[in-house]
Amino acid sequence: MSYWQFRVLNLKHLTLVLLCCSCNLGFAQQDTVSLASAKKIRLDEAILLGIKNNRQLKLANADLAIANENVGQAKIAKMPRIGLNGGYNYIGDPKLYEGFYENQITVNYYNHQAFANIISSLPIYAGNAINTRINQQELITEMQQSAVKMTEADVKNAITEQYFTLEKLYRQIEVTKQNIINTDIRINQLKSRVKNGQNLTSDLLRTELQQSNFKVSVFRSTNTIELISNYLDILIGFPTNTILKPEVAESMIPTENMNLQQSLEEAFQNREEIKRAAVKIKLSESSLSLTKSGFKPNLNANLILNTEYPAQWPNYVNVLNYWAAGLSLNWDISSFYNLKHRISGDKLEIDKSNIALEVTKDQISTEVKNAFVRYAESKENIKTYKKDVELSMSNYKIVKSRYDNDFALISEIVDAELQLNNSRISLVNANLDLIIQYYSLQYAMGKL
Repeated sequence: MSYWQFRVLNLKHLTLVLLCCSCNLGFAQQDTVSLASAKKIRLDEAILLGIKNNRQLKLANADLAIANENVGQAKIAKMPRIGLNGGYNYIGDPKLYEGFYENQITVNYYNHQAFANIISSLPIYAGNAINTRINQQELITEMQQSAVKMTEADVKNAITEQYFTLEKLYRQIEVTKQNIINTDIRINQLKSRVKNGQNLTSDLLRTELQQSNFKVSVFRSTNTIELISNYLDILIGFPTNTILKPEVAESMIPTENMNLQQSLEEAFQNREEIKRAAVKIKLSESSLSLTKSGFKPNLNANLILNTEYPAQWPNYVNVLNYWAAGLSLNWDISSFYNLKHRISGDKLEIDKSNIALEVTKDQISTEVKNAFVRYAESKENIKTYKKDVELSMSNYKIVKSRYDNDFALISEIVDAELQLNNSRISLVNANLDLIIQYYSLQYAMGKL
């Protein structure tokens, strides 16, 4: 080889390197611009922020606070009622008439009239209706407590699922970026080989098409990252334009072996939906008890303090004061036949609540079984995808060795690289899917 031939070859090699570097820098700049504002966040940090800031959880807690206030309001019914009444009248030109307005007589009567009284009533017996209403409000409070815990679990589940889905997209972009770098190198090699007649133009076009698809994939993944970040921002209370970047370590991949029967038992013990359905049965029974209390009388103790001026009785002038104490009985006799249909309706409501409990158990059982199967499936998938990566790597090494010795086409090496990178993406996705399915199973078991 002459000196000039050697120099031309070196110049071509230097040009190829510079082209690759410029392409890499262009891609890196585009990726940096779109995800430049990414904020790193840990999973535990995201969950704590969600519990603190999530609006749905705040609404559930507000409903719980209202339910607690209603319990206090129901207990007030046991307290004595006290009322203060008073009044003043000015009486002008009082007259008496004989017959039907035949003769009138002017009466020397007081022009001023006033009265005041204090009335107190204390419920003694109300057919246990007061205690039943208090019990109802306490049961409603229990249901709201379950609603808060259910909402919190939903928020945690949504955060974990979107968090690891976001990480999958970042990992896919990394691998796809490597595909773009590799195809850049192959495209520049192909341009030279096509010019020299060593390869067909179709090989170059096919490789350029692959690179175009890779860039579209990165563009779509970047947009999806922004959308999922927006959803996570809403869940955890961040400004909605914050791009998030998860911090995921290999230690987060679960290795725990789960047992289906044990998972079902824990779910039936922990899930708030079952507790809520059980409370609903008690609430229905309480409504029946309240309806039956309508058959019983109400007994109250009364106390009255009264003063009047002038006294309205003959021969009494000036101020009249008196106090009175006694009992009052109220018994709605018509309830003996009016409440029959309400009682039947309350009994049907109890039956409905029992059926709802069984339906809830069936739904939770299905959720647990689905989550368990997906978790076990994800663990097996990892083994398969690890084997795929090993086989793809072996194939790539073989094809590369053949290509380096001019026994393989450049399209074969491109296909081998693509297969290797795709198998790596599949393995990354499988690992993150395992984490997602693990948390889904924890949610189904009521442990999230």
